[in-house]
Amino acid sequence: MVNEEDDFTGPWEPTEEDLEWTRGVVESLEMNQDWMEGEMAFRRTGDTTLTLLTRTERAESASRRVEVVLQMIGWHLDMTQAKIIPDDPQLATEMMQKEAQSWMCPHCEKTPVVNMDLENAQWEVLGNNQFVDESGQESVTDRWVVGLTCECGEPIYLSPDDYYLIAGDELFYTWEGWFPIQPEQIMEAVDKGYWEDLYARPLGSSRGGKPVPLHMRGLMCVRRKEEEEE
Repeated sequence: MVNEEDDFTGPWEPTEEDLEWTRGVVESLEMNQDWMEGEMAFRRTGDTTLTLLTRTERAESASRRVEVVLQMIGWHLDMTQAKIIPDDPQLATEMMQKEAQSWMCPHCEKTPVVNMDLENAQWEVLGNNQFVDESGQESVTDRWVVGLTCECGEPIYLSPDDYYLIAGDELFYTWEGWFPIQPEQIMEAVDKGYWEDLYARPLGSSRGGKPVPLHMRGLMCVRRKEEEEE
């Protein structure tokens, strides 16, 4: 619908096609379901309300265009609490990692998420997400979440990206005891004599009756042989 690289100087009016396309997308969203559009992330938070969750610095004008379109179809865009992500990738990652350290359990508001049992997080598919690809085609994908349990006993669910910010690279790339192995690590395992203790497999779309998270599919992974399911 919008492109962050467009020239937004001068007047702009959405077409009827823009209005109908947007109406179809937002009205199909379930409550609290997210919608990705370019470098912006939205969430349906009311009957006719979208909340802008995040956007990049360069997507400011694009978000204003979305606001105009939503107003014209009788919707409201709440941009008051949007996280503005720097365009520089390194600065963006550092900003988000720092912020993630302050996240608290939304139920008890006492336990930091970073202090929860991150090693035993559960990857699950809960519903689906809608997004628009570079060609403008609307697509639907599985909505992956990472489940944690707070000390108060309540479950919380993080997006994969948020889990990465909290848990770091090593835990993010560990699933059900499986973790990727590189050629140099294989050589090290052989040289040090523990290769025979490992069980190596390329992960597909499912393993042991469970769907494999998208970022782990196709990777050559290993785990201890005694942990391998029968």
